[in-house]
Amino acid sequence: MNPYDVDYTKFRVSKPITDERDLLKLKLFAAFDEATHKMTVEEIIEITKLDKSDVSRLRTFGIHRFTIDRLIGILETLGVSTEMSFKPKKKPSKNKKAP
Repeated sequence: MNPYDVDYTKFRVSKPITDERDLLKLKLFAAFDEATHKMTVEEIIEITKLDKSDVSRLRTFGIHRFTIDRLIGILETLGVSTEMSFKPKKKPSKNKKAP
């Protein structure tokens, strides 16, 4: 079996990512990728103290393996600053009480 002989017509279309947490994680992964694209795995491990398997997951965008706060911490150890802004999706109803 030739691994390069793939029938691409049988691939299904991916679902769009709409979850805001996943979108934020992808932005953090992109920041990691940009910060480390010229670094070797060994250099990343030396700076971040991550396992080699975690570096591999980060480089392949394994978003479900990392929390947002862990990703921000990893970026911080690499010298990358993060900035976030928040805005409401819609105006909250006046009839609802806060928990």
